[in-house]
Amino acid sequence: MDASPDRRFNLFAWLRNSFLSGVALVLPFVVTISVIWLFVSFIDNNVEPLVPDTLAFLKSFPGGGLLLALATLTLVGALAGNLVGRWIVDMGDRAIANLPLVRSIYGGAKQVFKQVAAPERTSFKQAVLVEFPLPGSYAIGFITNENTAEVVSDIGEELVAIYVPQAPIPTSGFLLYLPRTAFKPISISPDEALKRVISLGIIRKEDGLPLGK
Repeated sequence: MDASPDRRFNLFAWLRNSFLSGVALVLPFVVTISVIWLFVSFIDNNVEPLVPDTLAFLKSFPGGGLLLALATLTLVGALAGNLVGRWIVDMGDRAIANLPLVRSIYGGAKQVFKQVAAPERTSFKQAVLVEFPLPGSYAIGFITNENTAEVVSDIGEELVAIYVPQAPIPTSGFLLYLPRTAFKPISISPDEALKRVISLGIIRKEDGLPLGK
């Protein structure tokens, strides 16, 4: 008995599905390696001109400039931990505080990188759903600060700072101050929620990430 037409082997469909499966498996590795290579090359190109002749061997292999940058930053961090280092840093902070435009840029950058250097104090405390930008539509947001009295003291209501990132580039987004009734916590972690933003919502439960209930 002949097989039904819909169960016959379709060479074109098989080739297409195999190709797409290969793309889904290989491209993440290619993108990851490419991004790492671009980052290492960028650091090398900017650090190598500053490498002294006594450390010229660092220029002979990729990543030498990155190694020197990591060693220098580690040394600076170690020196800043003692009394003399802290005094130098404080003097630099006070000097920059007298420069109107520079102090704003420096202060913001310092707060951001302090947060990066202290992962135990993560900025994204909880992933939430926010009715944004229109009623009836929801966006993933993240609680960044629950102590906002200094910002909303004239509102007369407790508000929470919520950051709503734009997909697929989460570094751009909107800072909202909302009452607790205006957002709903979800059960997935901030890291998992961020993956959904970056992937434009393509990541699903069957991809290995549990959805909130």
